[in-house]
Amino acid sequence: MNTHKPVILSLTKMHEAGLGLLREAGNLKMSSGWDQATICREIPGADALVIRTQGEINAAVMDAAGPSLKVIGRHGVGFDHVDIDAATERGIQVVYTPGANLESVAEHAISMMIALSKFFMPSIEALKQGDYFARTKWMGRDIKGRSLGIIGFGRIGKRLGEIAYQAFDMKVQYTDIMDMPKHATERAGGAQRVDLDTLLATSEYISLHVPLDSSTRKLINRETLAKIRPDCILLNTCRGPVVDELAVAEALDESRLFGYGADVYEVEPPPVPGHPLIGRTDNVILTPHNAAQTEESLINMAQWMAEDVLRVLQGQQPRYPVNNPQAVAAARLKLGL
Repeated sequence: MNTHKPVILSLTKMHEAGLGLLREAGNLKMSSGWDQATICREIPGADALVIRTQGEINAAVMDAAGPSLKVIGRHGVGFDHVDIDAATERGIQVVYTPGANLESVAEHAISMMIALSKFFMPSIEALKQGDYFARTKWMGRDIKGRSLGIIGFGRIGKRLGEIAYQAFDMKVQYTDIMDMPKHATERAGGAQRVDLDTLLATSEYISLHVPLDSSTRKLINRETLAKIRPDCILLNTCRGPVVDELAVAEALDESRLFGYGADVYEVEPPPVPGHPLIGRTDNVILTPHNAAQTEESLINMAQWMAEDVLRVLQGQQPRYPVNNPQAVAAARLKLGL
């Protein structure tokens, strides 16, 4: 009888809903750091690697693990810091948790829309300074009935569109590389598909929900910002490098953009001081990549990821694969694993 428990190296803490599953099924070890040297030193012999946003998981890390590494579990949605091609070539399955945090991120975007529209940040700061009569300094606006453009109409983008339409009667339009079935747009009030230039030119709110790849890096730059209407509020809760932050700062300074809200940054953690947007209060609201930091999302991400990691270790198909399981299996067969 085989009593071997798989070795699971985790670079991150997570909700006990996931940690408990991993601890029960395997020999769970917590990494002492997420720099490449530490990961490479501690990963040899691991059957599974659990990650969050920290650490670059490249070919060197995978090679340091050796042939035992079967699965990389991403606690979250983005996987731009994992070399997926290298993983597939080495017969390593990568799994993630799409949809686990859709409610929290969509609500976060709505919260930023309201906060920027009502000048929450400067109003709070003024009151803190004892300036009660600043109450009439800013002229806010309602979001009801206004136009929302969503760039990337995936799970989170769709949910944002539903909330915006159903709660605030907003006019929703979107752009996406995929065709959307009718039911996906009906819940968002018959969201209209438009090209990117039309969305930029006509939306009073624009929310970004795309993965980070070569086609989306610096998608929002000086050129695209020049097409945005000056009363637009721009939101980024997907990936920081999708936006050129210096170009956004310039647009705000020149009143070519009403406001900017972000939960993600070009460099994380962002440099303070010296960041072009951190410290602004009049027309900017920034949070430290914590849109998914809710009890519900953290339970979902930890549990879904752990379950899929264990599925792979037990020779089963994962529910949420990043790379193609058939291609992974073929690579393992070719490598004799």
